[in-house]
Amino acid sequence: MVSFSVSHSPLLSFQDVDRLFAGVFFTESVTPEQLQEIYTRATHGERKLRVLIVPGHDNDAWGTEFQGVREADMNVVVGEELARLLSADSAYEPILTRTTKGYAPEFQNYFETERDMIATFVAEKKQTMRELVRAGSVHLTDGVIHNSAPNEVATKLYSFNKWANEHRVDIVLHIHFNDYPGRRSHKTGRYSGFALYVPDSQFSNARASKEVALSLLKQFLKFYAESNLPIEDSGIVEDQGLIAIGSYNTLDPASVLIEYGYIYEQKFIGPEVRARVLKELAFQTYQGLNRFFGKNGEIFQKYPTTLLPHNWSEPLVAGGGGNPSVLSLQTALLLEEMYPPEGKSKRDCPLTGSFGPCTILAVKDFQEKHGLPPSGTVGELTLQKLNEKYSH
Repeated sequence: MVSFSVSHSPLLSFQDVDRLFAGVFFTESVTPEQLQEIYTRATHGERKLRVLIVPGHDNDAWGTEFQGVREADMNVVVGEELARLLSADSAYEPILTRTTKGYAPEFQNYFETERDMIATFVAEKKQTMRELVRAGSVHLTDGVIHNSAPNEVATKLYSFNKWANEHRVDIVLHIHFNDYPGRRSHKTGRYSGFALYVPDSQFSNARASKEVALSLLKQFLKFYAESNLPIEDSGIVEDQGLIAIGSYNTLDPASVLIEYGYIYEQKFIGPEVRARVLKELAFQTYQGLNRFFGKNGEIFQKYPTTLLPHNWSEPLVAGGGGNPSVLSLQTALLLEEMYPPEGKSKRDCPLTGSFGPCTILAVKDFQEKHGLPPSGTVGELTLQKLNEKYSH
């Protein structure tokens, strides 16, 4: 908790401020029940549920990077794939703020023509927050340490909030990949795993955002480990200062900022595996939204992942990394409940496309289950069994 020095307002008593402003923050701007109702009506042909997808950063401020791969570029790949999946579902209307070609014209124009109105909007929200804090109606809290957004970046983020409020957006998803202060740019770091950021519980979109995030969490945990950064290790983090999820209560729709993993993690390094992983992350996000709306099964394919079916044509042995066939092998073993192997966790044995000790143990278990010699390598007989089960 941040200590705060209170001084008396010459215009309003604390009781006056509390009475005038508290309702702005404590009246829900959106509820889980309202989202459910909109979705149900959408499935019956009424207006679609609007999802604003914001791939974090851009070519001017591209976030973190590792070995020449920029976060902004990864974000937009996931954003475009997620928009494609939502577009194919009649219940959703995705709105993508940025593609590989840059910002959508509607948003670029909004930045340029609404700059003064955006500044006024933010100033009014900040003033309201200050008065509420002075009145003791809202408490300031400490969160994860984030880099401060440059003025231009902050303006764009607040503009997305204002635009979403004005255009009947129901859910806002911000797409990111994680890092932490102090990591040397050329070295891998000590943290890994995903995290979901939601608005502080005092904000008007908090409850709906938390419920959406819980559904995403349950979906992601089927395949990935949550972050091991101490403040992120619950998987869902409430934050008061992130603009993307409504800093100063600037956002009415439900909002979740997704950190899909740390940018230096093994699965993001090789280009072939990274491309498949980014597509998979978009798919699991889509499935997480469906889970929130009660659609827990896969909609249009046999497997709960884009990494299957897969046809294995070459033997696989320990060593090396960045192999899409190994990534699909690990996923098949996960569905067999053999990966991670017994005694290991998804943090110990992530889906990486690298054939290491975890994969060897899991392959041996698979071979023993199916009456094959437990060599720990994927030879002809194991390839046949894998293809029999997971190639179609």
